[in-house]
Amino acid sequence: MNYAMKNKKITFQCAVYMGEEGVNIYSENTRVIELLRHGNFLPFIPEWHVEEHQANNAPSLECFFGSKQAIEVQGNDNFFISGKIEELTEAHTIPYFIHYILELERAKRGKATIHAAAVSKSGKGILVLGKQGSGKTSITLELCRKYGYSLIGNDLVLAGVKENVGYLYGGTKIFRIRATTIKNYNKDLERFFKPTENTDEWTRIAIIKPEEIQIVTEKSIVPIHAIYYVHLSQPNYGFFVKEVNRLFSRIYLYQIFSEYIRGSAITPLIGKSLEFSNYLPSLDNEATFKKRIKFINWIINNKNYKYVAGMLTDICTFIDQNL
Repeated sequence: MNYAMKNKKITFQCAVYMGEEGVNIYSENTRVIELLRHGNFLPFIPEWHVEEHQANNAPSLECFFGSKQAIEVQGNDNFFISGKIEELTEAHTIPYFIHYILELERAKRGKATIHAAAVSKSGKGILVLGKQGSGKTSITLELCRKYGYSLIGNDLVLAGVKENVGYLYGGTKIFRIRATTIKNYNKDLERFFKPTENTDEWTRIAIIKPEEIQIVTEKSIVPIHAIYYVHLSQPNYGFFVKEVNRLFSRIYLYQIFSEYIRGSAITPLIGKSLEFSNYLPSLDNEATFKKRIKFINWIINNKNYKYVAGMLTDICTFIDQNL
């Protein structure tokens, strides 16, 4: 236990989950519960929920509110954070530190947080991959609004493989849309954008909740039926469906499946100025690496893993016809 805690009465406060994986929170201050239950971070961390009862076989996080700022890994199942409550609240430091902790729990089970989108229909899951700006959000919106799909996740998705079957465990239930996204498609969503003068279409962003545009969200764990690496192109470009390059797949998939367990996408920040916290090690190890590689190979060898490029209607029609 950290030296700052020796003379403090620390008790269990709550358990925080991202989907099935949870962490037990201990503190001398009950304010930590409200800090974790409320905040504008909630839509951006997949499947976040707070429970009153302890999580079984779960890691623990000790939270201490004082003048000394520190974040420590005290073994794979014990973590510590301290600092002024105002600074920790300002940058949502504790929630994002919890995301870092729970990524290890997911990795132990062959799961990962990945930058992707996912939808479901008739009990089948579609995982949509692509680089930033490739059209994942536009395709997801179209499938949900016009083809009867339910939203599993947009931007971040929890995915994994178990007994040689891929599953989608949830994701962020929100659309963070750039003005460029609705330039050619979903033009009716312009109403969600605030008028502004000093910004371009790439940095002009609206946050839209599914219920605001009558999109149904998926509540269950869904098996993966198909994986598509997409590229939304301009009219007259043509429509293409082909195998995804194997070398590219290995590099790209390893990157998106590793960035959270290796800590590159989940560095906790401190205070209003969003300063970097102290060094946090990668939680990756050989066992989690092997599980991650198993999932990557499962995707690469899946007969429904395809590169799909073209206009929005062509891509969505293809996905729906091959469900």
